[in-house]
Amino acid sequence: MNKRRLYLSLISMSFILLISSGVYAADVEAGRVSATQCAVCHGAEGEGNGIPESKIAGMDIDTFKKHLFDFKSGSRKNFMMERFAKRLSDQDIENLAVYFAAK
Repeated sequence: MNKRRLYLSLISMSFILLISSGVYAADVEAGRVSATQCAVCHGAEGEGNGIPESKIAGMDIDTFKKHLFDFKSGSRKNFMMERFAKRLSDQDIENLAVYFAAK
């Protein structure tokens, strides 16, 4: 590979990393904003508050999304979570999952 091709490849990869990290940060920030509603039952940082299964910080993204989509559809029952999840868009759920997984 000549120097010019190598240089262009490095610039392209750097650009892709820059763009993708910006998208990730936007999702985490949007998740942080939405997560304020979660604090009452799940703690300020998702650490839980003594209620069984209330810790959501560090939860696997796919597991978190499955739980919320199940609450949203009504296939998983919890009065408060069903009401909360039904108001969330699919993107909101994705953002929350990324936010809490990063904790």
